[in-house]
Amino acid sequence: MGCAESAAILLVRGRAAASARFEALIRRHVPDVGVTSAPERALERCLREPPPVLAVDWSDPAGAAALCGRVRAQPGGEAVIVLALTERAADIDGILAAGASDFLLVGAEDDGDGAGARARLRVARERAAREAAARHALAQTQARLVLAGRMVSVGTLAAGVAHEINNPLAFVITNVDAAIRRIASLDRRSGASRSGPWGRAHGDGRGSSSELSEVLSLLEDAREGAERVRLIVRDLHTFSRAEGDRRGPVDVRRVLDSCVHMAMNEIRHRARVVRSFGEVPPVEANEPRLAQVFLNLVVNAAQAIPEGLAEQNEIELSTRCDAAGRVVVEVRDTGTGIAPEALGRILDPFYTSKGEGLGLGLAICHAIVTALAGRIEVESRPGEGSTFRVVLPAGGPGEARAPAAPGDGAPRWAREGGRPATAEPQAAPRQRVLIIDDEPLLTRAIAGTLEPQHETTATASARDALARIRAGERYDAILCDLMMPDMTGMDFYASLAELAPEQQRRVVFLTGGAFTERSKAFLQQVDARLLLKPFDAATLLSMVDEVVASR
Repeated sequence: MGCAESAAILLVRGRAAASARFEALIRRHVPDVGVTSAPERALERCLREPPPVLAVDWSDPAGAAALCGRVRAQPGGEAVIVLALTERAADIDGILAAGASDFLLVGAEDDGDGAGARARLRVARERAAREAAARHALAQTQARLVLAGRMVSVGTLAAGVAHEINNPLAFVITNVDAAIRRIASLDRRSGASRSGPWGRAHGDGRGSSSELSEVLSLLEDAREGAERVRLIVRDLHTFSRAEGDRRGPVDVRRVLDSCVHMAMNEIRHRARVVRSFGEVPPVEANEPRLAQVFLNLVVNAAQAIPEGLAEQNEIELSTRCDAAGRVVVEVRDTGTGIAPEALGRILDPFYTSKGEGLGLGLAICHAIVTALAGRIEVESRPGEGSTFRVVLPAGGPGEARAPAAPGDGAPRWAREGGRPATAEPQAAPRQRVLIIDDEPLLTRAIAGTLEPQHETTATASARDALARIRAGERYDAILCDLMMPDMTGMDFYASLAELAPEQQRRVVFLTGGAFTERSKAFLQQVDARLLLKPFDAATLLSMVDEVVASR
C-alpha cells in the first residue's frame, strides 16, 4: 500500500457537535484537508490512495475504534497514520489500545493561538512523511533484490543451456569439418582424374566432381551456420558467468561485438550497425558486468528507432582514447531522442520514459560504470537521436581476457575453437591419444578427426581410463571432459597426481562451460590446458600437437 504525495489530512467526521470544532481546528493549521462522514468511503480511500494522516473523530469511541481496526486489518494498513481527535482524556487509553498512531486532546491544548494543536498536527504530518519516505526506499530496495534474483536465475539457466548446446554442437562442427576435408580431397582427386585424356574425351561436365563440389558447398554452408550458433553460445556465456566482482583486462571492442550479436534481433529491423573502432587499450573491469552496460545501451538505441526503417537509420558504435588516455565508448543512434525534461533523470533509479519496466536498466549501468571509476554521459535532441558515452580508465599493460572463458581465472592454456579447417593434415609421427567423454557422438567425432594422424582409445568413463593407466597404459595426450556423471574430470585429474603424475601433465580438459561453483574454483586453481566446446578440427589437432611437443 503506497502513500499519496499530497500532504492532506483526511478527517472522518462523526455525528457529535464536537466534529465541527475538530474540522475548524484542523483547517486553521492544515491548508489541504479532505472531509468525509462515511467510514466506508474513508476505508476505500485508504486502500486506493492512503493519505499521510487519517484523522478520526473519537466522539463515538466504539465506531472510531472499529474503523481504526478495519484500517489496520487491511494489507499495508499499518502504514496509515491514524490521529484520534477527542475532548475527553478518558478516551486516551482506548485510543491507544485500538491501534491509533497518536491522539489530539482538543480543548486542553486548543487555547489561545492553538499552538499545542498546531505542534501535534505538525508532528503527525512529519512522522507520516518520514514513514512514507522509508516505505518508498524499502520498495526500491525490494525491487532491486527481485531484479537481482531474476538476473541470477536467468544467468544460471543460460549457463546450463549453453553447456547443453555446446556438447552436440561440438560433434556437429567436428564431423562437418572432417566431412569437408574428406570431400575436398575426393573432389581434388576426382578433378585430377577428369582432366586426363578419357575425361576430356567422354566428360559431359556434370560428373562426379561436379556433384562433390555441390555437396562440399552445402557442407560449408552448414559449417557457417554452426559457427553462427557457436558465436551465439559464446556470447551467452559472456552474460551468464557469475563471477562476483573479479576484474581483469577486457577488450571493449570485443564486448561491443558480442552485444551486437546478442541484440541483433532488436536491431535488424530498425537500423544498420556502423562500427568505428579506434585502437584502445584494455580496461580493468568485470567482463559480464561491462557487457551488461553495453548491451543495455545497444538495446535502448535500437528501441529508440521505429521498426521498418533499417536503411534510413543507424546505430554507431565507436571507441577511442581521450586526451587523458581514458577509453571512450560511444553508442549513437538516429532515433527519436530524449525530451529535455527527461534528460536529467534517465540515470535515476525507477525512472522510465518507456511506460513499462522498472526503470532500473540505466541506473544499474551507471552504478557499474561508477564502480569502475568511470562515468556515463548523455547527449540527445528530440527527433535527432541520442549519444551515450562511457568513459573508463585504461587498464594496466597486458592482454585482454580470452573470449568466452568458462569462468574468471581460467587456465592460461584455454583455447576456443571456431576456425574452419579444410587443409589436409600434415604427416607426423602417430601418437597415442586417450579420449574420455560421456557423449558418444562427440567421442566418435574426436576419434574420427584424430585417427588419420594418431592412435586413439575412447572411453565414456573416467574410472575406466584410470584403471587403464593403473594397469600400465600410457598416453601422449589425454582429452578429458570436465563434467561427467560417474567420476568427473576433476576427480580423474586429482587421482593422476598420485597414480601417474607424468600423465597428469598430458591432460587437456574439454568443457562446454564451467557453471558449477566447484568447476569454477577448480579451473582457477589448476594450471591445465583447456579446450572449449565447440572446437574445430584444426584447434583440436593443434592442441594435441602442443601437448605432445611439451614432453
